[in-house]
Amino acid sequence: MRGSTKIWVPNYPPLHQLLLEEYHDVLYAGHFGSNKTLTGIAKHYYWPHMADNVQKFVTSCTTCQRMKSSKQKKAGLLQPLPVPEQPWQVVSLDFITGLPTSTNDHDVILIVIDKFSKMGHSIPTHTTARTEETAQLFARYIISQHGIPTTLISDRDLKFTSKFWKELVSLLGTKLAMSSAYHPQTDGQTERLNQIVEQLLRAACKDDISKWDLHLPVLEFAYNNATHAATGQTPFFLCYGRHPLTPQQPTIPAT
Repeated sequence: MRGSTKIWVPNYPPLHQLLLEEYHDVLYAGHFGSNKTLTGIAKHYYWPHMADNVQKFVTSCTTCQRMKSSKQKKAGLLQPLPVPEQPWQVVSLDFITGLPTSTNDHDVILIVIDKFSKMGHSIPTHTTARTEETAQLFARYIISQHGIPTTLISDRDLKFTSKFWKELVSLLGTKLAMSSAYHPQTDGQTERLNQIVEQLLRAACKDDISKWDLHLPVLEFAYNNATHAATGQTPFFLCYGRHPLTPQQPTIPAT
């Protein structure tokens, strides 16, 4: 049956199971927790006791139990950061290091987050990348898609404190805002995305870790299409004003 905007799913457990798997287990769903999974399903479907079904399904997921990482303790006092007024005005950057070298010779992920929409980009790179290469990646994946931010937030990584990087951001009219030394949690949103990306990679690469970088685009989509606790919206919606098309959506027009 169909309501005004959602499909009413009949009381047929195999169909419930299919939808639960589609909104939780597939790569572009991201193996997120109960709240994000329920929010995703509820955009298009409804059935009685759906929340209970989602909770039971997610808590029994062996992949989720294996991949979840412990939350780190905060270090020191948090410093106030600029408050953005629009998407991609204030951007934070960080690196995920210590990854196994992929078949494409990547062993690092450059993480970039928009502080307004919480949208994130995960860009594969390598430990030997020079500052020029890092800047080129930023221009290729961020500036080309979102424009030039007014503020960049990073920890005190050498890649950002080098003379070249400072000259680049100065040329772009950007202010380099440093977080406190040895306290990457000053930029908590980026640190949180780091943890999420690592969790998603563990779920996606359980069979072949050497191709982890090939999964990044789909995992990035999963993160950006999941409701963010801080905003109550998905990063994709806040950035573009619409929800993306996905294979999960009903194909029958609403009446």
